[in-house]
Amino acid sequence: MKKNLVITLIVVGLLIPAFFIFRGNPSIKIDFFDTNYLNLTAGYELTMLLLSFAVILITGLQTRFQSLKLLSISKIDGEVRPEPWIGITEKNKDRWKKLGLSMTIIVSIVTGVVLYFQVYSKGLIQPFTVGNFLLVVLLALVNSFVEEVVFRHTFASIVEYHETSPYVSQGLSALIFGIGHYFGSPGGIPGVLMAGYLGWFASKSIHETKGFFWAWMIHFVQDIIIMTGAYLTLS
Repeated sequence: MKKNLVITLIVVGLLIPAFFIFRGNPSIKIDFFDTNYLNLTAGYELTMLLLSFAVILITGLQTRFQSLKLLSISKIDGEVRPEPWIGITEKNKDRWKKLGLSMTIIVSIVTGVVLYFQVYSKGLIQPFTVGNFLLVVLLALVNSFVEEVVFRHTFASIVEYHETSPYVSQGLSALIFGIGHYFGSPGGIPGVLMAGYLGWFASKSIHETKGFFWAWMIHFVQDIIIMTGAYLTLS
């Protein structure tokens, strides 16, 4: 397992700079949307999507392609492992079908509140058409898929393949995803804490449902909120 985990850490480590480099200068140039933000973001998302397919292939080769099973979006239920430190005990634990939905709503509210004070309260609001909003939703879908593949599916797949403690991948995901969001949106310490928790929780969902649905869904909804804020203030 150590060898595969090191390879995965190297792959993820090499991709982290790519997230920052291609965000401002994507290798795929797009220039047919009506705002600079949409053109840059669309080019960036397509660039990173292609890289994520390469990551899926590398992870597949490391796990005899058993990792592909964890990309299933049809597995939305399963037993929730108790986590007393966040209030999930044997007595009050829910199954993932209920917990996933609850956390999607709760995390979205928290993200919205933090973004309001970091972004919307600045008062720099741009016009927003229905068409552009639908495009933001599509871009959020791609972005959440890419980041879940890189920061969650990789580590979870290695741990599942080698039947090791899920806390290994949950810890790595929380640490790397959290630190990487210090300069993100939401940013600073609140961004690190939120992203770290989201990374840990999303990784937990993959291990316990043996699927990708809740990790992708929770992240997707957050990205809609975050990218809408970026559009309104940066367009």
